[in-house]
Amino acid sequence: VYVGKSINIKKRVMEHFAGQTSKSAKIHNMVRDITYVETGTELIALLLESAEIKRFKPAINRAQRQQNFPYVIHYSFNDDGYIVFEIAKPNKKVRKTLNVVNEYPKVSHARGALYRIQEEFELCPQLLGIEPGGGACFNFHLKKCAGACVGREEVIVYNERAMLGMEVITTHIEGNVVICDEGRNLEEKSVVVIEDGELFGFGYLEKDEEIHHPSEFKSYVKPYPSNPEVKKILIRQIANLPKSKLHLY
Repeated sequence: VYVGKSINIKKRVMEHFAGQTSKSAKIHNMVRDITYVETGTELIALLLESAEIKRFKPAINRAQRQQNFPYVIHYSFNDDGYIVFEIAKPNKKVRKTLNVVNEYPKVSHARGALYRIQEEFELCPQLLGIEPGGGACFNFHLKKCAGACVGREEVIVYNERAMLGMEVITTHIEGNVVICDEGRNLEEKSVVVIEDGELFGFGYLEKDEEIHHPSEFKSYVKPYPSNPEVKKILIRQIANLPKSKLHLY
């Protein structure tokens, strides 16, 4: 009925049962048994939590239950050289031809992401695809757009901000990466394998195990499905890891 993670499981369980929220009331009424697994790291805890929520679809968990992500934000360059974004619902064949920035379960989620970077980076709503084209955009008249929609802003200046916005919402991971970190005890280490920008799986091996090439780590992990939510977790965690824990191949 519920999947969660915590550094101190006992404390977290007690907080759930002692809480006064509707969520705590549901846990109090519905839970009959509690099981747990040790993961060793925050990253694997997040990945396992996400996978288990999708597998069991617990009644109390509301986030991360989506299985399908049919909508995408993709980008291209218009005739004037500006980066333009578009929301689409492509089939698998067409999707492979697009420069996909991120994938979403609902079109409203994709539009929300574009509105977010429009505000944060002062991007043109027409070039973001969230306002119909033709002449100056509404924000230009409010002096909130520098005029990329009518060619008044330099292409290179606008595109620099558009790229920064893209970095905020993207789930793209380049190439193959192995993340090595602490294990569940002092005798082992944990491994997360990313292949072709997608999660391959995670697992554990003995600390003194000899590895001659990063690709050999694949034999120690259990495969898990990759999806945009998982890749968002990976990107966020990779940004905070020291380079010594990352191995590219």
